[in-house]
Amino acid sequence: MEILQGFPRQPLGRPTHLSIGSYDGVHRGHQALVTEMVQAAEAGDCLAGVVTFEPHPLRVLRPSIPLVHLTSDAERAGLLAALGLDLMCVLPFTRETANTSALDFMRSLVQHMSMRTLWIGPDFALGRGREGNAERLRRLGVELGYEVVVVPPFDLDGGPVRSSRIRTLLADEGSVRAAAELLGRPYQVWGEVKHGAHRGRSLGFPTANLDVSPERLIPAHGVYACWAWRESTRVNGLMRGYPAVVNVGVRPSFGGGSPSTEAFLLDFEGDLYGETMGLSFIERLRGEQRFPDIGALVGQIRSDVDQARQILASPSAGHGVTGNGGWEELRHTADWAVRVTGDSPRELFARAASAMFTLQAADAAQPISLARAVDLEAADPSQLLVSWLNALLLGQELGGELYTAFEISEISPRGLRAVAYGHAGRPAHTAVKAVTYYDLNVVETAEGWWATVTFDV
Repeated sequence: MEILQGFPRQPLGRPTHLSIGSYDGVHRGHQALVTEMVQAAEAGDCLAGVVTFEPHPLRVLRPSIPLVHLTSDAERAGLLAALGLDLMCVLPFTRETANTSALDFMRSLVQHMSMRTLWIGPDFALGRGREGNAERLRRLGVELGYEVVVVPPFDLDGGPVRSSRIRTLLADEGSVRAAAELLGRPYQVWGEVKHGAHRGRSLGFPTANLDVSPERLIPAHGVYACWAWRESTRVNGLMRGYPAVVNVGVRPSFGGGSPSTEAFLLDFEGDLYGETMGLSFIERLRGEQRFPDIGALVGQIRSDVDQARQILASPSAGHGVTGNGGWEELRHTADWAVRVTGDSPRELFARAASAMFTLQAADAAQPISLARAVDLEAADPSQLLVSWLNALLLGQELGGELYTAFEISEISPRGLRAVAYGHAGRPAHTAVKAVTYYDLNVVETAEGWWATVTFDV
């Protein structure tokens, strides 16, 4: 995905389908709109992109209102790229921008971005005084030569999915599991590991103190089961994850103080200072509380660790998580080959990975103790499937890991973001060396998706 800082100097060479918004969080509502827009653009040999603003319009229009984000600029761009967008145009937002008429702004999009279709939600509005609502934008489209597609709200659990709803769940309630359902992935924060008071080490639970940007939303005070990601382990789109217990709050048992975010990595020993670390919040274990003495605190931490291990050992059977099933081994002269089916590309890719590791005797009965994040781009679905499976083989080789569950949060014909969960181990017998392009097929039918995959052993 190409990122444009401001309008391009020359009009884009192909017609473009565009959407406009902050896209903070890139939640499931955003994903539904972008996925539909990308599919329509590809069908018409057009580009697909989003237009967004920096800074956020509220920082200019209502600077007294605190505003925290669900994603950084880089995270938002990565998530949108995985959905198959061709470009993201970042425009500066000023008072002058706010006073621009809807007509002038839409004329700029047509002239500079070659806009053919504008994709919006039903309550979208832009321009001076929010004059550019859906009906006004349709009338301007007749004059300027573009169409408007209004996408219905994406409803889930009794209401539309909105960034504001997710912020409330996280900040007011610490409801990270409910927020993950709306996001389509666990909520994540990132920061550099800084020195703290070193109290955790003295208690036998050394913690990494994350310096998180003040512009980033941190869940409500409490204790959480998380996956911790070390940026230093990133190789070819892969990154190692460790189970962790995370405390967010002011440490009331030690007299309080400034809020902090501290992570105890359950299966790690070493120096993390200066590293960049991410935390995926999976479940809230309890609220923050004050303990009468150190013994009571240590006992509770041990209980937290046990509970976190149990939770993280079994990823929920929700968005994109799968184990065995949906594939069969095919007769082949030398190497292994399988036929995989799925109702969607997400299910197809997860089942293909499951087949590959089942053939290598990965033990689904073993508790999950590790994770690998995968972030890939490719030219087409076939290349993406091969890249996905070969990336997992690289993770297997790097860490001596076997994967048994796969959570694919974003996927398009040209991109994928996922997490593979598993346990330490090596293949019990024949190991897969690579996934080949021999006799490879990735096909969509009226009944769903299927693929044939051949493994070099």
